[in-house]
Amino acid sequence: MAVVLSAGVTVRPAPASAAIPWANIAVAVASYLFSNSGGGGGDLERAKREILAAVDASRQEILNHIDAIASADVRACARAATTLLPQIDLMDEFTLSVFALNAVDCATLSTAYFDTVRDPVSADRIGMLMGEIFSIAMVGFVKLGFPPDDLLAQLIQGYEAVVAKLVPTCDENIIREYDTYGRLVTTEIQYTCVAYNGDSAFGYEMYYRNRLVTPPLDRARVSADATRNTSRGVAMNALPQLRALRT
Repeated sequence: MAVVLSAGVTVRPAPASAAIPWANIAVAVASYLFSNSGGGGGDLERAKREILAAVDASRQEILNHIDAIASADVRACARAATTLLPQIDLMDEFTLSVFALNAVDCATLSTAYFDTVRDPVSADRIGMLMGEIFSIAMVGFVKLGFPPDDLLAQLIQGYEAVVAKLVPTCDENIIREYDTYGRLVTTEIQYTCVAYNGDSAFGYEMYYRNRLVTPPLDRARVSADATRNTSRGVAMNALPQLRALRT
């Protein structure tokens, strides 16, 4: 059953698998680490609790996503980072440094893999995990006393790549109706976008005798709605907040 929104946009409801707050993970962690107090002390603890709570609440679903990644290297490092994260407070300085550097390597590896993969299914899987992987890397980096600015910049670039690669296929159709004298009465512009996973969104605008009688068609919104259940939707939700933190 479809859900009809305002301004003539129709989308399908989100599936149950969309329960993991993918966008919130990276945004919440980064918000604490880039707070006015510099991300130290209590901010680091809050960021750590945020990622730990997210992993704990959806551990099996996250691990299932990791296991579905085609790249063995990314799959291995992401699983290791997720598994070891709950033990971060028990690590000595040497173990912590190894963990943090491995997490950073995994984060950069994930974006490199995303850039080279062509299959949208594989790209979407790594896109979904990008925020979690970078969140773990940022927490580890800050716990070592290193600034996470470069990691935030890389995450933003990674999410921008997700938005560009998983753009849906869109089609525009114009329907005109005339009266018996051949005069144009109504014009309807229909815009449909379909994501790689089959999810779609539809929008339209209508003119009566060349006068717009509906809200204007928002093509960007239709495009975004079509990909709301993919990592493109995650990236689009997270990017404005992550960019604001960088400034």
